[in-house]
Amino acid sequence: MIIIISSIIIFIFIGIMIFSTNKKSQSRLVIRFKNRFKDKNHHREKLKLLVSDSLMNDPESNIKIYSWDSESDLREKADIHRARLHRYGRSKMNGKMLFMGPKGGVYLFTQSGNRKYL
Repeated sequence: MIIIISSIIIFIFIGIMIFSTNKKSQSRLVIRFKNRFKDKNHHREKLKLLVSDSLMNDPESNIKIYSWDSESDLREKADIHRARLHRYGRSKMNGKMLFMGPKGGVYLFTQSGNRKYL
């Protein structure tokens, strides 16, 4: 009889320990999940992806290159520009519309309507 009661108490104790341990780890996971979405860097990265996607889909939108841009930003803008040239055959950068020729050369049109290869 004593063995049965002690074994029941031990099982109850083990069950309480397992339940409380799972609840604490679960609440930690929820807290980490919430903190990740409250993080400013997460929102900045998401906005950066939206902007680069919108630039990629529209060759008429201007890509501006500034002297204070970081190297990674410059590379990303150049990659978007090259991708638009290959995909659409044209891309606007720093206010100038650049075109890709049939042999792969990049040119722009002058005031007189002639092609100026870069």
